Parts: sequence; C-alpha cells; structure tokens
Amino acid sequence: MTGIKGCYPALVTSMKEDGNRLMHEVNGEAYKQLIDYVIEGGVDGIVVAGCTGHACTLTIDEQVRLAELALEHAGKRTRLIVGDGSNCTREAIEFTKKMDDIGIETHLSIGPYQNKPTQEGLYQHYKAIAESTDSDIIVYNVPGRTGKNIEPETDIRLGKEFDNIIGVKEASGDIEQIRKIIEMSKDLDFDVISGDDGLTHEIIKSGGTGCITVAGNVDPKRTSLAIKLALEGKFEEAKKVDDEIRELYDALFIETNPMPAHYMLRKLGIAVGVPRLPLVDVTQETAKKIDAVMEKIGLV
Repeated sequence: MTGIKGCYPALVTSMKEDGNRLMHEVNGEAYKQLIDYVIEGGVDGIVVAGCTGHACTLTIDEQVRLAELALEHAGKRTRLIVGDGSNCTREAIEFTKKMDDIGIETHLSIGPYQNKPTQEGLYQHYKAIAESTDSDIIVYNVPGRTGKNIEPETDIRLGKEFDNIIGVKEASGDIEQIRKIIEMSKDLDFDVISGDDGLTHEIIKSGGTGCITVAGNVDPKRTSLAIKLALEGKFEEAKKVDDEIRELYDALFIETNPMPAHYMLRKLGIAVGVPRLPLVDVTQETAKKIDAVMEKIGLV
C-alpha cells in the first residue's frame, strides 16, 4: 500500500472520565464511536496515536492496543496510519516493529523532538527506521512541537533513497517550503500532505495530495468534501466548502490541540473525555467561543 491521498483525521484519543487526571483510561467504546463517525463522514482513512491523539502521554503498550482496536474495528473499512515515532531512534525502530507485528502497514514518524538533530542526524534517523521495516513510512515535520524543521532537501534525499518512505506530513506552516518540496518531488513517488487544515486548499492547488486533519474529527463530512473537490480540481467549489468551516480551523487551536477538539466532540455526543495531564479541559471563556463557532457553522 503506497501513496497517501485524501482526508485522514488524526483521531482524538477517547479517555474515560474516571477522575484520574494523571492516567485516564482509554475509552475503547467511545473511540470506536469516533471511528464510525468519521468513516460515515466520508474520510479516506484514519490516523491513530498522532499528536492530536496526545500520543506523548500514552505508553507504547497503550498505543499498540489502540492500533489493535482500530485495526479490528475499521481495518477492513478504511486505511489505517499509526503514529509510532520517537526522539530515540532505537525506540522508534522497536515501536515500528511492534506495529508491524500486529499488521500495521503505514507509519507516521514524527521528527525527533527535544534533542534537535542536524539535517544529517534527521536523515540517519529516518534511514535507520526505513531499513528496519518493509512497511510504508510518512515523515512528519512539525517544528512547532519538535523544535527542529526538516528541510526540503532532507525530505527529497529520503524519498530518493528509500522506496518505503512515501511522503511527508508538512505541519511547518511555511507554504513556500511546502511548495518547494512539492516541486522537488515531482519525479518521485513521494506525496506531500498537509498537516494544517488552514493551508490544505493552497497545498492541494500546489500539488499536495490531501490532509492529515484535526477538523476531520469534528466535521468529517465537510472537511473530506472540501479535500475531495480540491483533488478533483474543482477549486472554486472546494473553496466554498472550505470557507464554510474556516472558523472551525481557528477554534480548534484557541487553546492547545487537542483540548478544543475534546470539548467539541463531547458537545457532539461522543464521550472522548479530557486529555491526561499536563493537558486539561478548555476554560469556560474558550468554551463559549467554541459554542458560538459550532452554532454559526451549523454543527449544533
């Protein structure tokens, strides 16, 4: 399975309201409800245990169980991509192999965070992971979380040298950098997918192939429709849909993602609870702002 095209919600990880702020248990039933909701909304696949799923507060065993749950519940209905990166290359390889063992075929591997490697270090990190598996790997560039940008030249070097490095999720927010990667990868089997809902329309117009989306959790129908229309080259129609929900994109980041998404999904009747500490629920002031946006765009 190669290439990545379309709308892929980075799923919020559902948590039980058990009073344990340090270690809320994963709510498997609510997670399955969310999976059903986004699939019924027309998405092309789902991303398990990404940043929006606050994977950094899940143990590796929990992430594997979450992937198993998604695979069992939806593996025959949609494509699964699983976040299983690490800032420790050895751990990232072990993690990838664990996911391979349960049948995961596509891995989303975040750039190493905190240790801020050089571009050569980033290349060696992904090289080691690629050589450890036959499965597909998507590089994930999110310097706002990792503190280090993966430069276009590093993406292209990886795409040229490793057939199983199939693309990059670009969440740098730098549209010129993203366009440069698209231009440089034209002759490669290497997809560039948006990691920023607000830039998806422009990225697809420039040759990108879709979005790993936060908004797709909350409004999968319109999010996936806007992406589908843009991929079909129907940019005016796509923009109309995109404009309808643009305020949603901003509302999802009023406070740290995925805190607003948790609140919105609860409002929609999906019992995702609140994240583990150090993330908390949104403030009352933020909740009022979110309520107004959800009402304005017709979600409630």
